[in-house]
Amino acid sequence: MKYVFISFILIFITSCSKNKKTTVTPKDYLDEVFKIVEEHSIRRDSVDFNAIKKDAYARLEEYTRLKNKVSIEDCYPILKIILIDLGDRHSFFMPKEQVEKWQTTSKSSDINKIITFDSKYFNQGIGYIHMKGFGSGDSISIQQYADSLQNQIKSIDNENLKGWIIDLRENKGGNCWPMLTGLGPFLGNGICGYFIDNKQKKSSWFYRDGESGIDSMIIAKVSKRPYHLINDLNPIAILTGHQTASSGEVVVTAFHNKSNARSFGEPTRGLSTGNANYTLSDGSMIFLTRSIYSDREGNVFGGKIEPDEIIKFSYQSIGQPDDPVIKKAMEWINEN
Repeated sequence: MKYVFISFILIFITSCSKNKKTTVTPKDYLDEVFKIVEEHSIRRDSVDFNAIKKDAYARLEEYTRLKNKVSIEDCYPILKIILIDLGDRHSFFMPKEQVEKWQTTSKSSDINKIITFDSKYFNQGIGYIHMKGFGSGDSISIQQYADSLQNQIKSIDNENLKGWIIDLRENKGGNCWPMLTGLGPFLGNGICGYFIDNKQKKSSWFYRDGESGIDSMIIAKVSKRPYHLINDLNPIAILTGHQTASSGEVVVTAFHNKSNARSFGEPTRGLSTGNANYTLSDGSMIFLTRSIYSDREGNVFGGKIEPDEIIKFSYQSIGQPDDPVIKKAMEWINEN
């Protein structure tokens, strides 16, 4: 089985070799899926696979009885039920057509679909970056995002800057690697956290000189010389809420227990688990939860991540003058 790390909502992505059969039957297709989930699911020791299999194959038999010919596409609803029955709340299925779009987002003329962040400089001498999720597996889009984010950081940074606010309250996830690479100037070189799989194996993820990846494998990098902050000791406020999910929670984990960072807001969504994507024989993918997050100090998550300071807010207030979370973050930065 071949592994290619790239990442999606989740975290790191794995590619599975295609079925060697020239003709894949619906039964073969479900067999293929079960071979993957039984070996790699984070809940493989917690679910009754016999019951899940019995239900799945019974559904296939029912489809076969009702239709003259059952196709691979007829297995899609069954596959989705299998992933739901795993109970990890994070695994999902992506049909071939959607996979193709996800892998070719750079061909879109709408750059706003790729650059899902904005930034500003507050008069109080504080830099602000508002990051939404990034949903692409296209290598060109990944690099464009990372380049653009580091360029935005550079455009705001100055000698009089007191600190930074990174707002992740609307970051619903996607591909974590361009996010980590773009935020690299804040993270600094080194290990940012770990993924722990169902065999308790730890894989470290890092940022180093414009590149991010797992263990020794580079997954994303900027195209030019990476930016370095003028003052890398400035305080960094991380803002979170219940929409902060999946790869958004990867970013939260990356700053957790960092000496000059503190988090504010409400607990995250609770999908601090890593998905690996497996390409099936028809070109579709399953994104299977196979790991949980751990911060740089070894604190393990897997559920909601609590901020250092709970600050209640409404999503309508984000970025507004009366935003209570931004106000509290500014107070902390000014105190430090």
